[in-house]
Amino acid sequence: YPTSVPDPEMPVVYVAADSHSQTPAWRVVALNGTPHLLVPRLVTGLKIWHLREESRFYPKANFWRVIDTIPDGATVLTMFGEIDCREGFLVAVAKRIYETVEEAARVTVNIYIKTMLRLVNDRKLTFLVHPAVPVLNETRSVVTMFNTVLGAKLTQLNHASIKWLPFFDAMLDPADSSALNPAFELDGTHLNPTYLDVLQSGLDAALANSTS
Repeated sequence: YPTSVPDPEMPVVYVAADSHSQTPAWRVVALNGTPHLLVPRLVTGLKIWHLREESRFYPKANFWRVIDTIPDGATVLTMFGEIDCREGFLVAVAKRIYETVEEAARVTVNIYIKTMLRLVNDRKLTFLVHPAVPVLNETRSVVTMFNTVLGAKLTQLNHASIKWLPFFDAMLDPADSSALNPAFELDGTHLNPTYLDVLQSGLDAALANSTS
């Protein structure tokens, strides 16, 4: 945990996520060399699937209430999708809603991007899109596929206000890409805050690409 009180005048990046929002909470990252405080905005239990237009499930309402606490024009680190990979895609395929897990991922990514575009247009938010985290052994292959789909879609979109953070591979074990980097293990469900160095590398890469 941080060992000192952050500067209250420091600019802020809001972390909109499920429980994974707590891992980087109240830490400091640099955006183009300027320190920013990571301020959590917890949306408990949200699947991206909940954000589709016809959904009436509580996590969707909670998402919009949380987003309302973020000022217009703010920068948001968003990190959703891990719960979809864990609980959504395989169940949807088993129910024959989709033919394949990849199809489920593509539909879900489209919902995610549509939601972010709405907030860019209506609230002038800037999104830094964090890869879904590969913490669970059982679903890591699904998370890997989801991030491949998400990263490709965002790269193709090439939107100035929605930036993909291309550091997913850095969270994996350098000796075994099917495993989590042991340095980032914590409780079997969340990342260790020591992963902030690779998050910073993703931020640096995304912001460098946007200015080159």
